[in-house]
Order: sequence, then C-alpha cells, then structure tokens
Amino acid sequence: MIFSEGGLLMRLLLIFISSVVFFIFTFIVSSLEAKLCCLFVSFLLYKWGSHKLKLIEMRTEEILKKETEEMLEEYPHSQCTISSNYLNALLIDEASQTFFIAKREDVDSDFDVKEYLFNEIYETAIEEDGKQIALISRGGLLGGSLLDDDGNSLVYLMEPEKSSNEDLDDSSEQKIEKSPEQGVSKLSLKVVVDDLSTPIIEYVFWEPDEPISTDAEEYREASKQCKKWHQMISVLIKRHDNLNKVIIKRYENSNKVV
Repeated sequence: MIFSEGGLLMRLLLIFISSVVFFIFTFIVSSLEAKLCCLFVSFLLYKWGSHKLKLIEMRTEEILKKETEEMLEEYPHSQCTISSNYLNALLIDEASQTFFIAKREDVDSDFDVKEYLFNEIYETAIEEDGKQIALISRGGLLGGSLLDDDGNSLVYLMEPEKSSNEDLDDSSEQKIEKSPEQGVSKLSLKVVVDDLSTPIIEYVFWEPDEPISTDAEEYREASKQCKKWHQMISVLIKRHDNLNKVIIKRYENSNKVV
C-alpha cells in the first residue's frame, strides 16, 4: 500500500550499496588521493541515500495520516486525536454527545470503534508509568475511585494519616521515583465507561523504547495533549454532574408542600 514505487526503493538500495563499495575501495587503492576521493564519494552517496530515505519516510507518514483521517471521517466528530502509530484514536462529537474509541491491529486493517454517550463516562485519570497523577470522577475532584486493571475492585486515592516521619520518607521516595534522570516510559489516559465487558479504556499518548526525561520536548508535547483530553472529558463529566443537580433540585421543589 505505502511502497508501491518499487523502482524508487531499488534505486535507494543501489545508492547505499554504491556507498559501501566506494568505502571498501578506500582500503584497496594505494594512493592517498584515490583513498580520499573514494571516501568522499562514499560519504556523498551515503548522505544522498539518507536524504532520499527521509523523504520516503515523510511521504509514508503523510499517506498514513491522510488515510487514517479519511477512515475516521465516517464518524462525525468535533475533536480527534490519533496515535503516532495510527492504530488508535479518540473522538468526541458534541452534536450527538458521543465519545468514540477506535483501535486496529495494523495500518492495513479497519478500525474497531466503540461509542459511548457522554452520560456513560464516569471517570478519567492520567497515569505515568502506572501511577495516577490526576483523577476526576462523578461527584467531585480527586474524591472518587478508579477501577483496577481487572475491573473488579476500586482503587481509592485517599490514604490514612501517617506520621510526619513517614510522610518525609514517602516524599523522599516520590522524589526519587520522579527523578528526571529516570524519565517516563509511559504516559496514558484512562477513562471509565458504562461497559461491563471493558469498563476501562486506556489511550497511550507516550510509550518510547526507553524512558525519556520529563524535560524532553517529545514528552512535553505528549503531556500537553494528554492533559487537554483529560480536561475535555472532565468537562463532560462535570456537565453531567450539574445536570443531575438541576434535575434533583427541580424534583425537590416540585414536591414541596405549600
């Protein structure tokens, strides 16, 4: 699908092979001038091939992005984010008050899309390396709970009071855990929805091969997007809370005895 131009790839392969051949000749020829000439040609061919390869990668990226966006246009939406590997996406459609989660196995397959009404969203949390750094649930901020990975129990954020010494020990441990030198290996958004089969939706915004410092530009960009979606979903949850309060208040007022 992506690399239909077989001739272009073949030429690229020949460029790199030629670069290797000229590099080998630097050890075969006797004169210094010839060695330098072969080394220079080898370097130029390598740089040319690298440039061509980068152009192909950029073109591949553009094609994948365009094809993915066209596939997702089937689902009307006002907000959308697509993962860097183009295998996952989150969509929000304010008109129909619907939240979509799209997944697929590879770039050649179709998306498996699940949709939930806004009132079917219960909680949202940001996690770094499996640890919650933000949680909003129905009924308030940081006062609810998030289902565990098995979907069978509740994880409470509030902990019993500890002594000052224990607090100091814990704070020092957290500083070590959050050390910039260690970096972050995974940043994800989790959403609890009204679905008994899969109550927790996890969307990974950042998962490099090796931990990356929180000072890195790539991490800051991923964190910015993750917080944006966390805030948008939080607004949806808050809207439903406010709607419930209005309904309850009207019900109570209608049943008052005059």
